[in-house]
Amino acid sequence: MSIALYRRYRPERFSDLIGQDVVAQTLRNEVSAGSLAHAYLFAGMRGTGKTSTARILARAVNCTSPHDGEPDNVCPACREILDGASVDVLEIDAASNRGIDEMRDLREKVKYLPASLRRKVYIIDEAHMLTPEAWNAFLKTLEEPPEHVLFVLATTEPHKVPETVRSRVQRFDFRRIATSELAEHLGSVAEREGVVADDGALPLLARAAQGSVRDGLSLLDQAVSAEGTRVTLAGARRALGLADPATLFELMRALSGADAAAALRAAAAAFAAGADPRQLLREVARLARGAELTALGYPEGADVGPEEAALCADLAAVAPPGFWLTGLDLFAEAETNLRQPVDARMQVELYLLRLMRPAPATADEAALGALTARVAALERGSQRTAAPEARAAAVAPSPEPPTNAPAPQTAGQEAEPQTPDPEGAFTLERWRAEWPVIIEAVTRVDSMLAGVLRDCRPVEADAGHVVIGTQHKFHIDKISDPAKTAVVADAAASVAGRPVTVETRFIAPAQPSGQSPPGTVSDATRAVLQTFSGSRVVATRLREDAGPAPQPRRGA
Repeated sequence: MSIALYRRYRPERFSDLIGQDVVAQTLRNEVSAGSLAHAYLFAGMRGTGKTSTARILARAVNCTSPHDGEPDNVCPACREILDGASVDVLEIDAASNRGIDEMRDLREKVKYLPASLRRKVYIIDEAHMLTPEAWNAFLKTLEEPPEHVLFVLATTEPHKVPETVRSRVQRFDFRRIATSELAEHLGSVAEREGVVADDGALPLLARAAQGSVRDGLSLLDQAVSAEGTRVTLAGARRALGLADPATLFELMRALSGADAAAALRAAAAAFAAGADPRQLLREVARLARGAELTALGYPEGADVGPEEAALCADLAAVAPPGFWLTGLDLFAEAETNLRQPVDARMQVELYLLRLMRPAPATADEAALGALTARVAALERGSQRTAAPEARAAAVAPSPEPPTNAPAPQTAGQEAEPQTPDPEGAFTLERWRAEWPVIIEAVTRVDSMLAGVLRDCRPVEADAGHVVIGTQHKFHIDKISDPAKTAVVADAAASVAGRPVTVETRFIAPAQPSGQSPPGTVSDATRAVLQTFSGSRVVATRLREDAGPAPQPRRGA
């Protein structure tokens, strides 16, 4: 049975630690000078060497012939610890030994002298998992342990360790390993294993490890198992569950242009090719970070290759300011949610849509959203512009003799299409054709208001004025709210290219000539009901003007 690479290549000396030079040098100095603390706290993300350093320290303090603070790893004490045969070096998993009884038992055992070594060493891994009661039982021993005892607490979440404990230990923070350092280490391991790696494969594995040496070695192990003694770039991508770069680039461009359909198509293509949803989200977040740093004038901080740097420059130029920052915030939230048992693909699609369709914003952002929607509509083709003109020609009214005054219009009736506006040809038909674009722009600001507008349509308009007709009082009340009217006006202005005023009007359903719509009342009846508002009206006997007079029954 083969041993995993991360176990086979554990560091055996302080100098073997990857990316932890400050920690290594400080501990070497303390061992050489004999000025060790009674307890240490090693804090840092997973796979950065906390437990390995604790084991090296345990050998260093017990080594019979150390060299410059380093254990020689050949003396009987070092060999006993390396072989896992020492009863004086104990590793305790706090995740499964977190209660008060375990700490009381430990407190009793520390009193006894070491069996064969110079000092007892207790390594408590995942120390933040101990219960408050366990910490209280352990606190006095941790503060003043016997001279022959050394405690090392390792944790990925130091903020969960009580302050009373943190103030009694010497703390070392293990930093995340840089991608370049980790790639170099993976190359050294691959060389010793007789593995040939293509250009770019090891940096890709190192980047996916996100600063963890253990994760990087595990990914290399996985790639070697899949491909044998040669690790290709494509094989590394498959091992990681990464999307093809072309598909990823397509997705990022669609996000920058707020093209939801194209973004979802690209994501679907990535999933169909075997991409892992979590890895896809991390790649999108990585490029979003690069785009935001590029937009801020700090492209060198993006840590991307030449092709990705060019992409980030394009993304920064196309997307509005702050767009990618919002994306990073959303993706961080998604990363947390994806740790739960959820449908990962649906979660990724949800957060991509949330980025392109943000929650309601200010009036200024509404105008910007409307303009963005307009540009997106124009980019999808020129058919929208041609269609209104064709429809206007098809429904143009027949010429009639001129009159001195416009024909009277019945209350509640829609106006006929007006003559083209000489400045922009924004006729009623043009406004109706552009109505979906206006609704799309409003959706970016107020999705509920956009839902109301879908049941409405322009009934009278010119270049600078639009009357929105509806058959529902709720719709009129909603749109007539000054704040809502401003949102619609901003969206309409972005389409027309000039300020536009908006008003609402009640329109009756289309009825055959001479008949009143069922359930409607005349202006006179409505005036009576409004005058006596609050009263209980049991019946109305007023005859509506639009309806015919009742006919007498035969034989009456």
